[in-house]
Amino acid sequence: MTTLCARRAHLRDWLVKQGLADTTPLSGWLEQARERSLARDEYLLRAGEQHHFLCFIDSGLLRLFYVSPEGKERNKAFYTGDHLVGPVSAAISDGPAPFSIQALEASDVLLLPYQPFVDASATHPAVAQLNIRLLSGAFVRNEQREAMLLTCNAEQRYRWLLAQEPELLQRLPQHHIASYLGVDAVSLSRLKRKLRAQGEYGE
Repeated sequence: MTTLCARRAHLRDWLVKQGLADTTPLSGWLEQARERSLARDEYLLRAGEQHHFLCFIDSGLLRLFYVSPEGKERNKAFYTGDHLVGPVSAAISDGPAPFSIQALEASDVLLLPYQPFVDASATHPAVAQLNIRLLSGAFVRNEQREAMLLTCNAEQRYRWLLAQEPELLQRLPQHHIASYLGVDAVSLSRLKRKLRAQGEYGE
């Protein structure tokens, strides 16, 4: 089995795990998948570009982030293998991507066009239900993080990350974690020392 075929099979298995028992309605879409290998720190997408795609992460770690007018980067999300991501809001509005996507580790991905997936959703109820589940999952994830940023102090934010996405603590540099939690790196380092002194979270 070629690498591309193996990655398509991986994506097909993932779709089944997401509740799509029969992947036949998406066969044509899967055939349009093209593979891409990203080196560490390589960009998949830069904010302002107009590429409407979905990206299935076969392996690796991707960062989604915004850049302020002053050039400061703000991390939006991190995704590891077995996730489907992309500039969906840009595709829906037919506009430019509002954020950039960068590999933080060597990553292998499949790129798939967005519109054929939407077209399949319009004609196949099972695909439409899958689409709703994926969008709902992204909405809940974003809402939970928004609530954490707006209502929690630095320690509560760090504990939220420990509970929700602990693997990121082992794979991300501290400055990326700090940006994700909306705190500065010095405060994060101080907080980690405090928790270690209390016998908690010795990572």
